[in-house]
This record gives sequence, C-alpha cells and structure tokens, in this order.
Amino acid sequence: MTNPGESDEWWKQYGGSGVSSDPAAGQHPSEPSSYPSAPQYPSTPAAAPAPPPGQPSYATPPPAAPYPGTPPYSPYGAPGAGYPAGYQPYGYPANRGTNGLAIASLVTSLAGFATCGATSIVGIILGVISLNQIRDSGQEGRGMALAGIWIGVGLIALGLIWFVVMIVASAAGAAGA
Repeated sequence: MTNPGESDEWWKQYGGSGVSSDPAAGQHPSEPSSYPSAPQYPSTPAAAPAPPPGQPSYATPPPAAPYPGTPPYSPYGAPGAGYPAGYQPYGYPANRGTNGLAIASLVTSLAGFATCGATSIVGIILGVISLNQIRDSGQEGRGMALAGIWIGVGLIALGLIWFVVMIVASAAGAAGA
C-alpha cells in the first residue's frame, strides 16, 4: 500500500486543493479508505517519441494568410442575408405554379361538348404549346395539357364519326324512298 502523503501529492499535482500532506489531518483513523490509492505518475512530462527510422518527419506548414480584400468568414452569413433569389430553403418545394395554357387547353377542350367540338381545335393547339413551355420552364400542368389534347382529339373524332353516320343515314333514307 502506498503512503498517504504520496497520494496527496498526486492530488495536488493535478489540480487538487485543500489537501494537506499530514495523514492524520484529513482522514479519520477509525474509517479505512475504500478507494485504492491513485496511480503514481512522473512529475516531469515525457519527451515526445521519436519517429521510427526510415520515416521522414515533416514540419507542419504555417496557416495560409487570407486573400487581401476578402471579409472574414462567418458561419452564419452576413447580417440580414436570407436565401438568394430563386432558391428555396431545404425541405420546401419550389413554387413553380401551373402553366396557364395547360389550364386553358383543358377548359376549351371541355367546352367543345357545348359547342359541338368547335373549341376543341383551340384546346389541341393550346395543349401542344403548353407542353413545350412546361418542358422548357419546368412548370406543372403536364397532365392537364395532355388531357386537353386528348379530349379535343376525342371530340373531333366523335364529331367526324357523327357526321359520317348522318351522311350515310341520309343517303340510305333517300335511296329507300
């Protein structure tokens, strides 16, 4: 077992305060210490180990000076600076909006039901133009543009079929009379 004075010296060496070197001053003789004594370390620090032979030792380069005229780096950015224009914060989708011509294509093609397909041609043209704009700008509304095109084509096809059926029916009625 170590001498109590030696463990007190260790405590003082590593920042302890209020420890006396007198063993009887700080301990009660009737209570045995339940903690083992502190490990003993040398009071002088050891020299840095030498690099192994055959290994070149490189000196650490000094830190580079900042470029002249540049402001110091701040991890929080410039005061009052927000997100640059055109960029959205992380986690929020960009609000691109829906292409207006895609909406117009769908509306005019659906209006073809009331106008006997007259506005369906306008719906097809607006749908093709809006698909080109959506491809270039990245806006939303591709489904509406495609729906406007297909509804317009469908109404024109139904109108042509109805026209052919009426001609055939009138020709059959005139031949049978």
